[in-house]
Amino acid sequence: MKPLLIGFLLVVSALIAVIVFTGDDDVNDVFEQYGLSGLSTHEMVETLDRQTLDGSIIAAAILETELIIQTAGGENTYPVDAGAFYLSFAPYIEHTHPCHNHNLVTCRSELAGETVDVRITDADGAVLIDETVTLYSNGFYGVWLPAGIEGTIAIVYGEHSVTAPIATHADSGTCLTEPLQLTLGEE
Repeated sequence: MKPLLIGFLLVVSALIAVIVFTGDDDVNDVFEQYGLSGLSTHEMVETLDRQTLDGSIIAAAILETELIIQTAGGENTYPVDAGAFYLSFAPYIEHTHPCHNHNLVTCRSELAGETVDVRITDADGAVLIDETVTLYSNGFYGVWLPAGIEGTIAIVYGEHSVTAPIATHADSGTCLTEPLQLTLGEE
């Protein structure tokens, strides 16, 4: 009986080792495929948000304090640097989707590849960002802001514009869509 139990445990251990080893290979292959190998959390978020990815191979969400990446090999989490907050925003004219935390793979918006002027200020009026940017292939654009602030984002797209409040608190959400409907003549 004892040799049978030992044999069974050896077989189970070998199967677990194969599963773990295969999972690690899958994660490494996916990271290589999408240029994520050796990157910091900050760099992985930016790299993932700038690409249009196959959601059947990789899933990735940026939350207020961590990045979660899922592949066939499992789920891995990576902490966001203390004091930093990633906000991905998508201005739109006609269509958007409700969003709280940004999915770096599946979130899409209508103005992909378009150029917009963005100005982000904190509650005291200090300018955090003031630049012209090209929205990513998913229609979003992401910025790193200080955590724990409130402020305003103003976006101009041709003759369309919008201004909306932002916040970077622990429960604020990393995806900003619905308040960013662009209208003619508003600033």
